[in-house]
Amino acid sequence: MTDRDEKDLRHIMQQLSEVPFRDDLKSRILDAAQESALPIAKANRRRRPASWYAGLVSGIAAACVVVGVGVGLYMGHPSLRQTSATESTVPFQPNAKAYGLAPTPLQIADVRIGTLPGDPTNSDVLANVTNTSDVPVHESDVFGVLSFTSSDASQADAENWLTFVNGPNETVQPHQTVVWGFHPTGSTLHKPSSTELAETPHLHFYASHLVPTASASQVWTKSPVKVSQLQVEPRVLYNNEQSVQIDAHLTNLSNQPFDLKTSRAVIWFTSTSDQSFLSLDSIRFMYHLTPEYADQNWPTVLAPGQSTDINFRVISDRQSDFFSRKVHVMLIQVPPGGF
Repeated sequence: MTDRDEKDLRHIMQQLSEVPFRDDLKSRILDAAQESALPIAKANRRRRPASWYAGLVSGIAAACVVVGVGVGLYMGHPSLRQTSATESTVPFQPNAKAYGLAPTPLQIADVRIGTLPGDPTNSDVLANVTNTSDVPVHESDVFGVLSFTSSDASQADAENWLTFVNGPNETVQPHQTVVWGFHPTGSTLHKPSSTELAETPHLHFYASHLVPTASASQVWTKSPVKVSQLQVEPRVLYNNEQSVQIDAHLTNLSNQPFDLKTSRAVIWFTSTSDQSFLSLDSIRFMYHLTPEYADQNWPTVLAPGQSTDINFRVISDRQSDFFSRKVHVMLIQVPPGGF
């Protein structure tokens, strides 16, 4: 946005003095209008996806759109959670045996490998995301799971890499389509000696609140394994990325052998006690439980009552404040049909 555009927008705002805009809302509208004129930003390496609008408007036209959105927000536009009239929410309980996930009105199409601005060719995952509802969907309203399956037809149904992702980082207006993008890191996903992704991506979004399991679109059930003795160790700090290792002690509490391949680890770092893996402000990951590196070694099946030490190695951006946060790890069974 140019200085002239901003002056014109402020003039329009002055003409709307009879509308009960608060000063802070006016500032937010102006800021949002300015952001809409910025070039596309590439994906944040803190596992936070980037999105951009398929079509862009500029100048006063963009300003008028933002004014309309601002009025809706001020008048108390219902949130994604509030619009689910037939759906009751339940609080996150660390000791719950299962968690009911709710669907979102974000329809996903054309999940593909592509290129975000500034990234190597074909090193990103892109998808068209459409809000099919009559209310805006904010980034904090949803979370996603991105997974990959092998390009080998004989292993096409075997998910072999997955992670949490955020929703579009711009509010998706009713019936609007945006392009979502994410830059994954994982050596198993790439072609040999290349940055190009070589596997097939899959993307699902869920609402960032829980519902009763009886009405959930998917249920994440806890595995019969106790997780204890959590410890975070620094590993690698390179350019804009850092890696930490999360040590954990697992104990099979069931009376049956437990195959680690049947479960996934949900890992999240919180700065406040009310955050969970559903929270946008958590640093969150999903991981397999079987060894992935040559120097990792532990049994993949635990007998009843057996314990073992395992570790997870996660990568995020250099600014992630791992050591000022509390780490949480829970194990969930792979749901039927995958994540």
